[in-house]
Amino acid sequence: MTDRRDFFKKAGLLGLSAIATKLVSNEKLHVLDELAGQSLPKAAFTLPALPYAYNALEPFIDEQTMMIHHTKHHQAYVNKLNETPSTNLDYSVDDATKCRNIDQYTSSVIRNNLGGHVNHSLFWTLLKPNPLSKPNAPVGKLAEAINKNFNSFEEFKKQFSEKAVKIFGSGWCWLIEKDGKLVITTTPNQDNPLMKVAEQRGKIVMALDIWEHAYYLKYQNKRADYIANWWNIANWNKAEELFLSK
Repeated sequence: MTDRRDFFKKAGLLGLSAIATKLVSNEKLHVLDELAGQSLPKAAFTLPALPYAYNALEPFIDEQTMMIHHTKHHQAYVNKLNETPSTNLDYSVDDATKCRNIDQYTSSVIRNNLGGHVNHSLFWTLLKPNPLSKPNAPVGKLAEAINKNFNSFEEFKKQFSEKAVKIFGSGWCWLIEKDGKLVITTTPNQDNPLMKVAEQRGKIVMALDIWEHAYYLKYQNKRADYIANWWNIANWNKAEELFLSK
């Protein structure tokens, strides 16, 4: 009789164990099903596609430079940003607003890489193919404003080129609107005129990358030649769009 009771007791325990195992397994499957139905979180920052082919800016900027500049340098800024989450950065706002919140207390990693990402994302749109080397100049309201502030487009080109070529080390040259006037300014490294740390802040109208990686494969140390050829592919339609934006 004792053996019989022990048999049923053991059988009952085994049954309960099987039921418990099944319940746990079902719960795991339920959780997996829920996860499968959810989209995985996306990276906060992504590399934008170029609005043209890598060789489209030739002969002024070569294909290899554009490919390395976009897929290596710009991608590195994006990767670093996603690897370095910041509790002081508001990820809910657009990237330009993120830049406006950059000040002297922001970590250098965030400041440099956010600037690198935002600056390059804009820079790509401010270039356009011109394979036939057609004359290239602003038109419309922006052309009027340039003539008003610099007397002529040629005088503006001269002043902008002089400032760009004289940047010490790496940086950017900008045309910005500040207090209703157009101003040429420069920033070191990956800073930009949206940031609180900029010497002159304002709305960006035009941008030129003066980092060596933007031109060295083709022009070596001849920065002035790079700048002179850049005027052929400056996208004044995009610049006018930025100038007229609120």
